[in-house]
Amino acid sequence: MWKRFKRHKAGVVGLIVFIFILVLVVFAEFFAPYGQSQVTNYYNAPPQKIHFIDEGGNWHLPFVYERKSTFDLNTGVMEWTEDTGRRLPISLFVRGEPYFLFGKMRYLHFFGVEGGYVFLFGTNYIGQDVFSRLLYGGRVSLFIALITMIITLVSGTVVGLISGYFKGVIDLVAQRIIELFMIVPSVPLALALAAFLPADMDAHLLMLGIAVVLSITSWGNVARQVRGKTLTLREGIHVRAAVSLGASAPRILLRHILPSLYSHLIVLATLTIPQTIIAESGLSYLGFGVRSPYTSWGQLLQEAQNFRVIALHPWIMIPGIAIIVAVIALNLIGDALRDAADPYMR
Repeated sequence: MWKRFKRHKAGVVGLIVFIFILVLVVFAEFFAPYGQSQVTNYYNAPPQKIHFIDEGGNWHLPFVYERKSTFDLNTGVMEWTEDTGRRLPISLFVRGEPYFLFGKMRYLHFFGVEGGYVFLFGTNYIGQDVFSRLLYGGRVSLFIALITMIITLVSGTVVGLISGYFKGVIDLVAQRIIELFMIVPSVPLALALAAFLPADMDAHLLMLGIAVVLSITSWGNVARQVRGKTLTLREGIHVRAAVSLGASAPRILLRHILPSLYSHLIVLATLTIPQTIIAESGLSYLGFGVRSPYTSWGQLLQEAQNFRVIALHPWIMIPGIAIIVAVIALNLIGDALRDAADPYMR
C-alpha cells in the first residue's frame, strides 16, 4: 500500500500539507506568538506587511513597522497606518506569554517582536491575534474530528459486522435503524441534539458531547459499507473453513473478517475526518459548537456573519481558508489511500 501511495503525487502533497498543519496546531502554544485569550489594544487591525527594506533603502532582516490608529469620523471606521519611525525586527524564539508544554512551564515562542506586536493575519474586534487563535482553533477542530472518527468507525464497524454476518432478523432491524438515521438531514439532527447540551457544561465534556452528536449523524454510512463487505467476506473459503472447524462467531469476526477490512477502514477514516471538520464548523458557526475559553475554526468564522465585517475586515475569513486547505489535503490522502488499498491496482 505504501509503495502505491507514494506513486500518487497529489496524495503525497496532501499528506505533507496535513502533517504541517498537524504540527502547527498540536504545538500551538509554541508556534503562536500570543495566547488564545490574550487581548491587545489593536482592534480590527489588518495583517501587517513584512518588510526587508526600510524607508532609506537599507536592507534588514524581516521586520514590521509599529501601527498608528486614527478614527475616521466620516466612515466611523478605525484606520491603521504604519509608523515608519519605529521598526520592529521579527525574531525567532522570543520570550512571551507562559504556557505548559510536556508538563513544564515555558516562555519561548517560535517568532515574535520585542517591545511590540506582530499580526500576520490581523486582529479581531477585541484585539486578539487571528493567527494565534487560528492555531488554537485548529487543534480543537481536529481533536473533535478525531474523536468523532473513532466513535463513528467503532460503532459503524460493530453494527456492520454483526448485521452482515448474522443476516436474518438482526440484519433487518439493524438496517431499519441505520436508514432512520440516514434519511434525517444531518444538520437539523445535529442542531437538535446539540441543543440538549447544557449551557454550563465543562468545555472538555462539551467537545466530547459535540463529537458524540456528530458521530450519531455519520455512523450509518460506515455501517452500511462494512455490512456490504462482510456479506461478501462471509462466503469466502477461509471463513467457511473456520466455520467447519467449529470456530465461534466472535473469533470468525475478529480473526478472519475484520482484518480484511483494515484497508477499507483506513480510507473511511481519512474521508470521515474532513466531513466532521465541516460539520463541526457548521455547528460552531451557528452557535452550537465549542464555547469560551476554547475556540474552533467554525467559531472563528462566527465573527464574519455579516457583510459589514466581510467588507471592512476580510482577514476575519482566513479560518475559512484553513478549513478548505485541511479538507482538500485530507480528501487527497483519502483518494490516494483508496487507490493504494485496491488489490487490483498495479
